[in-house]
Amino acid sequence: MKQLCSVLVLVLIVLATVGTSAQDFRSAVWQDEIVVDGQNKDWQQPFKLHNSLAGLSFAIANDSTKLYLCFEAIEPLYIVKMLRAGWSFQLSCKERKRRFNTSVVFNPMYIELDPKHDYVEKKEKKEPTFENWLDDYKLESNTYTTQGFKHYQKNALTLSDTSQNIIHVQLNYNEIKAVYEIAIPLRELMPLNHVKWNERMKLKVYINNLEAPPEKGTLTLETNRLQPIGRQGGQVVSPSNAPTDIVQPKKLTERVTKEVLYYKASFSHDFYLAAPPNTTP
Repeated sequence: MKQLCSVLVLVLIVLATVGTSAQDFRSAVWQDEIVVDGQNKDWQQPFKLHNSLAGLSFAIANDSTKLYLCFEAIEPLYIVKMLRAGWSFQLSCKERKRRFNTSVVFNPMYIELDPKHDYVEKKEKKEPTFENWLDDYKLESNTYTTQGFKHYQKNALTLSDTSQNIIHVQLNYNEIKAVYEIAIPLRELMPLNHVKWNERMKLKVYINNLEAPPEKGTLTLETNRLQPIGRQGGQVVSPSNAPTDIVQPKKLTERVTKEVLYYKASFSHDFYLAAPPNTTP
């Protein structure tokens, strides 16, 4: 009996430890107002959340009036796919008096699949940089449409003057990584006087795929079956199946090939709003 009790105590300790660890990854970070410029210098580094299928690391933060999302990729092809095939994210909450279901859908834009320049400036680099891949983005900008927020906005820009945008989005890049920074006013989700710290929310991300060459078909890693590209009438359509790849804290795979362009990726993540410092939730 004593041995059984000892085992039960050990199990409870392990479960408590796991629960504490999981909570660290599922809580947003309180962050004073973040400058949304696609540089992610205001964020705590390194990011703890990763999704290998999407090729993204990400973080979530909030202050008293805004929710912030930041996605970064260290491999250009993942961003090329997001821009050219289109992607979207959803935010939702099931609390009775604060229920909402919102989405931001990024429209596809043309991006060269082959870099425009041979990379000769720094010959030690074996791969093209983000700048080589994404020249088209700087010329055109990526547009997006909001749905389910208190106010509706269609075809907002991620470049040029974004001051009138309801949701602020900036994509920027350098030789090391590309960064999407997003700021969402909490009042667009619910009245500010209804906001509860430690509010549980869900983030879902859907990334469409490019149409593969005939010999490849269109592959999704979730089902290992061929599926048509997720568009109807030129519009991006989120996959109907729920995300199945649970986010785990692990490093991303580097040196990917163009195979990543031809499958869809999706993931979901539950998180909680962070309370202000020295505040009891």
